[in-house]
Order: sequence, then C-alpha cells, then structure tokens
Amino acid sequence: FSIAASSETLEGLVISVADGDTFTLQVGDERQRIRLSEIDAPERDQPWGDEAKAALVSKVESKLVQVTIVNTDQYGRKVGKVWLNGRDINRELVSEGHSWVYERYLIDETLLDVQELAKSEKRGLWRSPEPIPPWEWRRR
Repeated sequence: FSIAASSETLEGLVISVADGDTFTLQVGDERQRIRLSEIDAPERDQPWGDEAKAALVSKVESKLVQVTIVNTDQYGRKVGKVWLNGRDINRELVSEGHSWVYERYLIDETLLDVQELAKSEKRGLWRSPEPIPPWEWRRR
C-alpha cells in the first residue's frame, strides 16, 4: 500500500475501528488515525454508539480504502472522506442513520438531504424519539 499520486489521498488497509467515525489506516509502514469528515457518529457511551461502530466495522475493517483528506484535526488525526470500491462510506453512514451530518464542518450540502430522508424513514438512530447529537452529548 502506498500514498497515491496526490498527497491529498491516502490508500491503505483499515486495521482497527475506534468508533463510528474514527479508524486506523495502515499506509505502508505508517499508521494514520482517520476521522471521517462532515459526519459525527454517536459516542461509544451514547445510545446507538455500539451500532454506529459496528456499521463502520462491517463496511471498512480489514479492507483497502482510499481517504480524500480535507484537514487535520486538533488531535492530529487526518480528516477525510472514505471511499471503498467507489462507495462514499461517509454518505452511507448518514443514509443508514448511523451518524449525523456535522454541519459545523459541512462541505457537501447534499448530505443534509440524505440525513432528512434517513430521519423521515426512521433509519438507525432516528428510531429514537429524541436522539441527542454527539456534540451535545460530549458537553454533558
């Protein structure tokens, strides 16, 4: 596995998933912590946190993915959009109700429509009568 021609794209093997929006990517001899951009999944101790993590595990763990890097966060993690065989994993997690659109860091506004559909169809965390966004949960 190597870094692709563009320094803004990483390609590697997902070796572990920390939670619903963070994983470790093996790129050659290096390990990179990756935080999915534009979404925020429930925390591990939050309702739907286990399900969100399981969803990300089922999609990417032990798989070769590409990550389009958009930023580095305050914890030194690379922040990006994750692609698996042409599939936008960030978008899938929103569509299936495993994460919120993180409007504070939103780039692709069409994700809001995807979230509205998941909400109206009560997918995933939207089955709960009053789901608490992770950014509010963390302030508790």
